[in-house]
Parts: sequence; structure tokens; C-alpha cells
Amino acid sequence: MNKNTRGEKPFDFLITNLPDDFAEARLQDQLIMFDNLNREFPYPSKNGRYEFPVKCGNYIIITIRQGYLKLKVNLQELEVHKGQFLKMSPGCIFKHLVVSEDCRYTGVVFDENFVANIYKSLGMQVHLTERYNHYSVQSMSDEVSEHNLQMYKLVSQEIREPDHAYKAHIVQRYCEIWFLKNQAIDASLREPAEIKKQLKRKELIFHDFLTLLEANYKHERSIGFYAERLCLTPKYLSTTIKEVSGKLGLQWIDEYVALEAQALLRDSTMSVKQVSEELNFPSQSMFGRFFKKMTGYTPKQYKYL
Repeated sequence: MNKNTRGEKPFDFLITNLPDDFAEARLQDQLIMFDNLNREFPYPSKNGRYEFPVKCGNYIIITIRQGYLKLKVNLQELEVHKGQFLKMSPGCIFKHLVVSEDCRYTGVVFDENFVANIYKSLGMQVHLTERYNHYSVQSMSDEVSEHNLQMYKLVSQEIREPDHAYKAHIVQRYCEIWFLKNQAIDASLREPAEIKKQLKRKELIFHDFLTLLEANYKHERSIGFYAERLCLTPKYLSTTIKEVSGKLGLQWIDEYVALEAQALLRDSTMSVKQVSEELNFPSQSMFGRFFKKMTGYTPKQYKYL
């Protein structure tokens, strides 16, 4: 009998926690590709390891190539069939219920910073409402499905090539093309009314907080501002955010500012001073202290990593 019980803390599904034999290809701690297309590799729930709840620590995309998968995500039962894929962002808790005997799949696990850098390079932005505890099942045409499979194989092959100075850059460029090709599918699901309809009151408050934060983070970094905009007390908003996400509101604010700072510093056209000004820090030194506290690096060190 599996020693894990329903009440046990969920396993953290993180790139850093996944063994090498799980991965078809691995790019350091940034990206993992996994599948059972050409090898005897049972779906995780069949070997007992993930029969208990699993908490996403990274972005996960699982595409069903044959058969089907039934699972529970954030207490909602879902089925994913051939020609569909499931996207989950950090914070989602899932549990496998049924895996068909003929199930064939491909999967990708992305680190949050890797995704942010791709979007930044494309001049786009990861919606905050999709950064945490967001999931969706999407269908593909045969053409899109075939293209995604070819891109999966292309990225996997590149990662398996011997290491060289440009490998990470090449993989990122391939992923940028991959992301762009799928934007039409993503856009069709971005219906705010539909998202809100599925949320409970506290989840809706958290959703609205993230939406406000995405629009105001450069100028407003106090929980009081967001509480006032939501017609709530700062204490109630902080408690609600903590209950829904496991993080304090100020943590979300600081982490989002730090994530944006990292993306801007990767932009070779912007100096540290310009990034500090773009994010409205009172001084470059204050920005430096904030960035060092959040990342362990000075802005200059990070820019030239």
C-alpha cells in the first residue's frame, strides 16, 4: 500500500525535484521535456509516485497524443483527450484519477524566469492572473498538433546536443517561435467573464488584486493602495491573499517588481540606472539593495551573468 495518505502535504512538482530519468531532455533548472512516445516510461500515476496530490512549482504543459488522462486540478475533475493539452501554472494542485492504457503524451515543465524572459523578448507579458493557480484544457487542430509535436522534438534534440555557449539562446529562440505559433489558441480562452465565473469570492479578490498589481506595480507598492481600490481593509486583503496563494500581498508585489527588473536588466539596451528609473525607485542604490535582497545578485552582476 502506498504510504502516502490523502492528508499528506502535496509533492512539489519542481524542475529541481525531478530526477534525471524522468526527463527526455533537461536544460539545467530552466526546462524539462518528458514523454512516453518512444520508450517504456509509465505515466507517473502508474508507478505510485504521484497517486497523491502534486503541487505545481513551475509551469506545466501536458499534451495527449493518444488515449486520455483524467485528473483533478484544484478539486475540479478534468479529462484531457487526444488533440488536447492541459496548462497549469505554479500553485495548482493536481491528482491523477485515470490514465488510459494507450495514453501517449508529451510534456514540458518551464521555470517561471524562463517563461518571463521569452515573453519579454517577444515584447509580451505573462498575465498575472495566469502566473498563479491558473489552469486550462485547450483543443488543437490536427495541423497545430503536428506542429507542436515537431517543435517538441526539435527543442528536445537541441537540448540533448553537446553543451556549447549558445545552447540556451538557441533553445529560447525555438521556444519563442513555439509560443508565437500558439498565441491564437491562448487568445481564444482569455475571456475574463468566464474566468471570474469559476472563481469563489476569495479567489476572485485575489484575481482582482493580481489584475490591479499588473497595472500599477511600477508606482504603487503598498497593500493599502490595492485594498482601497478593492474596497477592503488592508488586513482583510492580506489575509485573503495569504489564504488563497500561500504568500503575503507584499511578497507578490516585491516578487513581481523583481521579476520585471530581471527581465529589463536582460535587455542590453537599458542600463541599471534606466531600469531603476523605469521601476520608479527613489535612487539607484535603493534599487540595488532591493534587487540584491530579492535575487542574491547586484543588478550589475545579474545583467552580465
